[in-house]
Amino acid sequence: MAWIDSASFRGAMTERQDCAKTSPEGRHRAHRAKIRLLENQLKEATVGEFTILCDGAAARRGDDKAPSPLQYFVAAIGF
Repeated sequence: MAWIDSASFRGAMTERQDCAKTSPEGRHRAHRAKIRLLENQLKEATVGEFTILCDGAAARRGDDKAPSPLQYFVAAIGF
């Protein structure tokens, strides 16, 4: 099991809060994703510098080549 470096996390959060207090740009964050349908239910998303794949289960006309949207959502809760 990995341990969270609380001091480092707290420092990063304090830095973000200070930035938000001193400049309007620090108050707003926009995240965008570019989505492409590759085949059947297989999709490719580009988010920032990262590219991820998402697919549906065979029961939902997918090919099970990548995690489903719900699997990504469940993982995101853990992050």
